[in-house]
Amino acid sequence: MVRSFKFFSGNEEDELEEHLIETLDDDSASWSWTSLLPLTNYTYDIVETQSDGIHEFLYRFPNRFIVPVLSITGPNGRFHDANTQYEDGWGFDITSDLLTIRFLRFEP
Repeated sequence: MVRSFKFFSGNEEDELEEHLIETLDDDSASWSWTSLLPLTNYTYDIVETQSDGIHEFLYRFPNRFIVPVLSITGPNGRFHDANTQYEDGWGFDITSDLLTIRFLRFEP
């Protein structure tokens, strides 16, 4: 079963037309949900940062890099991770609201 991608989930069509949706270059960094699994062969840190929208977060990484994201929490405290799913989508604007993002940073 394929789950719908949450990026646009919960946004009304009229609301999308009112806002310009900033797109990233094809070579830009991206992100994917991950969870903490026993990663015994890897050394990593869990990093928590704040960002004004997901695009600002992704601009911090090199082109074509995929950031393993543990969770994204919006300004209203709504928590998202690989296992959460809300009927009304994100519950905040992932493109511009202040986000708290937890992600994995692997050590060389």
